[in-house]
Amino acid sequence: MVLVCVSSLANPHLSPLASRRGLRLVCFALPPSKHSITNKPNSPPRPSTNYFGKRKRQHSKPVPDVISTQEALNRFNQLLAAHNPPSSIHQFNQLFAALVRTRTSNNPIFSLFNRFTQAEGICPNNCTYAILMDYCARTNQVGLLFGFLGRFLKGGCKTHARVFSPILKSLCWEDRIDEAVVTVLDKMPKMGCVPNVVSFNIVIDGLCKKGEIDKAMEFLNDMMSKRHKPDVVTYSTLINGLCKNGQIDKAVDCLHDMVFKGFEPNVVTYNTLIGGLCKNGKIEQGVGFLHDMMSKRYEPDVVTYNTLIDGLCKNGKMEKAVDFLHDMISKGHKPNVVTYSTLINGLCENGLIDKAVDCLHDMISKGFEPNVVTYSTLIKGLCKNGEIEKAVGYLHDMMSKGQEPNVITYNILIDGLCKNGEIEKAVGFLSDIMSQGHEPDIITYNTLIDGLCKKGEIEKAMDFLHDITSKGREPDVVTYSTLIDGLCKKGDTEKAVDFLHDMMSKGCEPDVVTYNTLIDGLCKNGETEKAVDFLQTMLRKGVTPNLVTYNSLIHGLYKLGCWKEAVNVFRELVEQGILPDDYSYGALLGSLCKQGQSKEAHKLLDLMIERGFKSIVPYTSLLPCYATDGNFSDVMNILDPM
Repeated sequence: MVLVCVSSLANPHLSPLASRRGLRLVCFALPPSKHSITNKPNSPPRPSTNYFGKRKRQHSKPVPDVISTQEALNRFNQLLAAHNPPSSIHQFNQLFAALVRTRTSNNPIFSLFNRFTQAEGICPNNCTYAILMDYCARTNQVGLLFGFLGRFLKGGCKTHARVFSPILKSLCWEDRIDEAVVTVLDKMPKMGCVPNVVSFNIVIDGLCKKGEIDKAMEFLNDMMSKRHKPDVVTYSTLINGLCKNGQIDKAVDCLHDMVFKGFEPNVVTYNTLIGGLCKNGKIEQGVGFLHDMMSKRYEPDVVTYNTLIDGLCKNGKMEKAVDFLHDMISKGHKPNVVTYSTLINGLCENGLIDKAVDCLHDMISKGFEPNVVTYSTLIKGLCKNGEIEKAVGYLHDMMSKGQEPNVITYNILIDGLCKNGEIEKAVGFLSDIMSQGHEPDIITYNTLIDGLCKKGEIEKAMDFLHDITSKGREPDVVTYSTLIDGLCKKGDTEKAVDFLHDMMSKGCEPDVVTYNTLIDGLCKNGETEKAVDFLQTMLRKGVTPNLVTYNSLIHGLYKLGCWKEAVNVFRELVEQGILPDDYSYGALLGSLCKQGQSKEAHKLLDLMIERGFKSIVPYTSLLPCYATDGNFSDVMNILDPM
């Protein structure tokens, strides 16, 4: 059998869904003599196989959740060969469903369906098509998806909402939410198909993921106005969308509304809301909902505790986080590797490295095996604390226990060694990465290049740049910015400028950090005119300068005694809506005083006072100026507010 295309479908409401993609609807060509949706008069009797209602039990070997290609072929052949009793459509559907859940590049689901349609006495039902369409949606084969729907409708099958679920999912995944809304509210009813709660939930989820929360709420109202009852999934989806959109108070209101309307939230609903509250720093409120769910006899699960522990850790409440670990154990809930990894990360981030180490040992003593994330988290904490040798020790420890470090683990150690000035050891770990069968990524190279540049070893850093390109990889903006910084600090601004042009010629656009690095280097090297030119280049290229850009220029002009140009740059800074800081005011006041421009300096001082600038640092730049001029009354006026 082969796949063929048909130009139109029997149902006029379906064609626009496919035509939006310019697709010709695809379906399977099936010999009419061997295939009919209804039972033939001479066909052997089959048990009822209505997927959506009750069916008679079939005694057969259960199909696993996922299945290998070879096992699927073997089982399929056995089903086809069975005659007394013959295999039921339900058994074939079980097999097709297992194949949908199986992730393999050579999934035989379509070839088996082709053979299935050739078999005597059995034919696909709405469940079969729903399964195949679901697979098409999951694998983004939209043409086939519509083709199966077309064949389903043309064959005379009674439409059911389940068949439309893959269509709705596909429309949502492709960001065609409006079409999904129209399909549920208009097209499905016109085709004689009543949407079910799953249909509405799919669209509500799509709208929430797109951030269109208000539309999702309107759609819920449409749902209820058409006498469709929402369920706990509907409300949990909305609560999740509101939390992710930062509308925490509305999410809490949604939960209360849900309860008011007689729907009981489940542990997933509570976990979603608690997670949103924790991410927004409302930890106490999250704990309150934990007590609320327990008062309603809903047992929190490991996800509930992990969410709260993570929230407490991120808010620096480590004692409470540890208390929650003990509380969950005392209530008979087993922590998992995520629980301990979260706690270890929190302890490390809060500088409690020794306690993090104790937590790892406690985890192991309780029979939990740390994974690569757990070890990487602890190694990162030790590196940040300057305990590099201990960090390396835990790398060897994890390897001795069969946990293979990944490129992230090595990047953490390389970064720690570079920051500790141990560049040679860091380079040695690059060899370890490759010997372990891992490919170093751009972060690995950028970290090493940065370490070498900071040690002034520019040539070695350049060697790593060539190593990146020789392996067919592209340096990124961080790579070039780091090398430009290294060259500027070495005083080789000419080569730094060449590097900027080189990166642009290779399609890598400089960002504000790249320009700031070069402008600062040029100013420190006395090449302020070139620096000003690069400011103009930035503006032409649409890169917005920031305070760092202008401060570098003001300071560079100040050093050269170009006070008028420094004032112009300062004015441009203010016109751009950027607030000057200590450095901006101090550099400009210093430049004006140095050139004997005490009146201009005083005008700037008035501007500072007018803008409510209260830091004492810039004021100190004026004192030598007024003292030299003998304006002691002005000196006292400055000292008075200080």
